[in-house]
Order: sequence, then structure tokens, then C-alpha cells
Amino acid sequence: MNIRTEHLAAIQGLGYDSHESQFLYLVATHSGYFTVQQFLDFTQQPKGRPVHRFTQKLIQRRHARVTECARKTHVLNLFSRRVYGPIDKDNLRNRRRQSKELVQTRLLILDLVLAHSGERYLEPEADKVSYFHDVLGLPLQALPGRIYKGIKPNRSTKRHFIDRFPMLLLDAQNALSLPPVVTLTYCDAVRPSLAQYVTHLRSYEKFLRRLPGFNFVYASPNASKFARAAAFFSRLFGDSGPIDAHHLVRYFQLRLLWETNRAGTLTRADRDFLRAGDKQYDGEPFESAFQKWASEGLTDTDIDALLGPRRSQQTKNFRTYVLPHEHNIFETFAD
Repeated sequence: MNIRTEHLAAIQGLGYDSHESQFLYLVATHSGYFTVQQFLDFTQQPKGRPVHRFTQKLIQRRHARVTECARKTHVLNLFSRRVYGPIDKDNLRNRRRQSKELVQTRLLILDLVLAHSGERYLEPEADKVSYFHDVLGLPLQALPGRIYKGIKPNRSTKRHFIDRFPMLLLDAQNALSLPPVVTLTYCDAVRPSLAQYVTHLRSYEKFLRRLPGFNFVYASPNASKFARAAAFFSRLFGDSGPIDAHHLVRYFQLRLLWETNRAGTLTRADRDFLRAGDKQYDGEPFESAFQKWASEGLTDTDIDALLGPRRSQQTKNFRTYVLPHEHNIFETFAD
């Protein structure tokens, strides 16, 4: 659990014991919402007076608000700046009221984090950007994100990794038994459709292809979707076989003509070939190969040597994980 000592002390200073403070840190960082059962799971204690005292402290001190949902389940939203501010997370959207669908996803995320609280996480946006940009050398424009327009004209801000699914940096010995590379996750509800998962993975595709290696964990309380989720991942990131260097060079030639304002020399067949190539050779390692070919005039043999090792070096691992709770409790939840 990568909680800084001063952050844990700051929450304890609000009147919470060590276990309560660790739990509140994880809630503030990863979800903003939790149930009493999740607190019991984390502290491994039975229902009774201690958990009642904990929730009453949160509510009476106005650190959290509570909503009663279906099946008499209470969902608490940790919202107070007095909690988030001292741990440098005052700008997280976890504090805010969310839709019931997003609250359900946040609860699933917390389940995953609580089950692997001993692992190291990339937590705030700044840490994620720093790791991928400064450590791995990816350009900022390659990181998944969304542009938000500011109040003032011509002012905008790009926020990265806005989905907030947990991202782990695993050690060689880890509970998931995965290689020690960056591990991305997706937490899916019990709905039968995979549409949101498919959209998410496609939005991350170009970014993931630029990583030297990664693990991807698909987590859901509904194991019946695991086979379909794995099949889509395999179709998207499976080995597409050897690259025809001659075909690739032809694409490079046509692309160079297009990008140097000589498109008038292209026939209709050339344009069709170029459009197909834009899809087939999108992202890395093809982008770097094109830039090197355009500047150095690589031969087919040079391109084979350049692409072969880089395509085989990327480690991709897909893993499924069964979450303990469905959190299908929002029939009476008020937005």
C-alpha cells in the first residue's frame, strides 16, 4: 500500500484510527464512494458497534453523506475538503455527486483496489502522465485524454486518464501473478453488454500499442462475460503475422506524396491503397518506421530488421478477475 506517512497522519489527525485512515485514503483516491460491507471486508471485522461509530463519525463531522439504496444498503460519499485537501487530492472529482451508473462503477473499482491494497498504484493524473511521458518517453499527445474548454475564450485544458480505472506498477512477486509491467484495469458491471468495455479498449488502443509491454485486467462480478472480453482483446491486440515490407514501403511512398502536397499525382487506386494503409499501419512501430524511412531512405531489408524485433518485444497479458459484489442496489438511488 503506497500511502505516504504524512497523508496517513493527516487523516488520523481528523479523529480516525490507523485502519479507518487507510480505508479512507483508498476511498478518496480511487472511488469517493463506499459501502459498509466494503469497510468490513477491508478491516475484517464483523458488523457491530465499531463500524457504526465509524460511519457516525463521518456523517456527524460532515466528512461523508449517506444514501439508502435498495435492499437497505447504505452508500457513503466521502466528500469533505478536510479529508481530500491534506492528502493532496482536493481536485479529484471523487468528491462530487455522481450518477448511479458511475457510482456503481466506482464501487466495483474500490472492490478491486481493496482486494489488492498491497500493490503499488499510479494514483493522481500527474503521476500517470509523469510515468508514461518522463519515464517511458511517450509524447503527451499519445496519452488518452479529453479536452475541456475553459470559461475564457480560446482557453482549454486536456485531462488525461479521466476514466480513473486503477493502474498498477507490479513488482516481480505480486498477488495477480502477472509480469512486472504497467497493469491497466477495467471494471465492468453485471449488464450483459460489452459495449462500454469495447469503446474503452478502442480508445486506449493507440496508447497501448506504444508501450513496451502491459497487462490488462478485466474485472467483473459476472464471469459469464470473461470469454467474450478476452476474445475481443485478442482480436484487437493479437499478433497479426509478418509484415510485407514491400507493401509497407508502397504505403510510405504514397503517404509521403500526400503529406508533401503532391496528392495530384495519386490515382484513385493509390488513394484507396493509402486509406487502407492508414488503418492497417496506424500507430507504433509503423509511425517511427515511416519517419526513419522518410529521412534515411530505408530498404525493404532495413524495414524488416526495424519492425521485426519491435513487434515481438511488446509483452501483452490479459487477465480476468471476479469481483466479490455486484452492487446492483440502485433501484431507489436518487441522482
